[in-house]
Amino acid sequence: MNPQIQTSSTAVPTIGQRLADSARETARSVGAVRIPELLLGTLLIVEAGFGLPVGVNQIAMIALIGLAVAQRPQRELSIPDWVYAAFVIGLFYIAMISLFADPSEFAADWKRRLIRLMLTSLVVLVVASGRIDIRSLLVGVGAGLFANTVLFYAGLAPDTYGGVLSGYLEDKNVAGLAYAVYGILLLSLTQKLSWRILIIAAAAVGVWLTGSRTSIAAFGAALIWVLLAPRLVPLLRAALAGILYWVTQILAEDYSRIGRFSSREGSDLLRSRIDAASQLKVEDTGFWGAGLGEAYVEIEDRTWYFHNSYWSALVEGGWLWLTLVLILTIGIGLSLVRGGRISREIAIGQGAILVLLLCSFRLGEVLFTLPWAVALGYCLRHQLIPVRSRSDVATRHREEVAR
Repeated sequence: MNPQIQTSSTAVPTIGQRLADSARETARSVGAVRIPELLLGTLLIVEAGFGLPVGVNQIAMIALIGLAVAQRPQRELSIPDWVYAAFVIGLFYIAMISLFADPSEFAADWKRRLIRLMLTSLVVLVVASGRIDIRSLLVGVGAGLFANTVLFYAGLAPDTYGGVLSGYLEDKNVAGLAYAVYGILLLSLTQKLSWRILIIAAAAVGVWLTGSRTSIAAFGAALIWVLLAPRLVPLLRAALAGILYWVTQILAEDYSRIGRFSSREGSDLLRSRIDAASQLKVEDTGFWGAGLGEAYVEIEDRTWYFHNSYWSALVEGGWLWLTLVLILTIGIGLSLVRGGRISREIAIGQGAILVLLLCSFRLGEVLFTLPWAVALGYCLRHQLIPVRSRSDVATRHREEVAR
């Protein structure tokens, strides 16, 4: 045999070798996934209750918090005191406003809503605490979204919006927000370009199938942010955020009924009526807010929830509540003034926050939702917390004992 040919054949990996290497790498990745977090992550996307008094995802939230309490952290993390204070003060404030407010006729039960806000706050803290394996949780969320898509088009998941993807998320806008936010966060699972392209493609298809125009525009803006933000200094990052906001608003105003969205004129007229009534209610609400469950309007003997999360916060808790929510979201999540350039992982977290901030202009329930909690927990974990692994602590302790 020609030795040159033999050397060449062994130097260049065959297709079979590449597939085998990829399979081994995938197996190692799967082996590193923690099953409890994976299963709970899968359930976090299930808004449906299946006859239960609450959605499955609320039960999964409680289980996730219980799991965090029951196990030791893999990393020694220090959440800033101001974050705890902001959550405690904010929840106490909104509870007092709701307790002493005079609820309107069709207002939602403020106690149930308060419990959900409390659970959401705890999810932020446990995701950031190091007691939950964020990677396994995101793998589970991704698996849940994929299963939701497959089951929906197989006719096994609920179809509540005439053929556009909703499934167990029960609402196309809720689904659009979930596919957009989690689709961005899933990019943190791998450093390989080919896998990231696959994740982007799958998430983009999911967002598109929901038909949520706001989520589609926000997802595109977040991808641009993830691509460009790590290369920019803080001032240019702030400029980029402003440009992305401006472009998405133009798309929402001037190009919202083209192509597959050309038949939305009737629903857009209804949305305009809801927005007009919502704005009047915002203007009539006092500085302190009217209490949880009041972010709705009545049109033609039907109640409709607001299509603007900022207005929802204003009506429910007034200017103080809105300010606190924005401090948490922007202060933890975006941090445009953070010195120097940022890593790709931080840019991914900021991209997810950008989706939330943009969607809040046109979707009624974005702030203090599960995607908001997971994104904020991810940012808090990667951006603001000094991290020291438990193994490092043990090694240092052994070294001190040896000395």
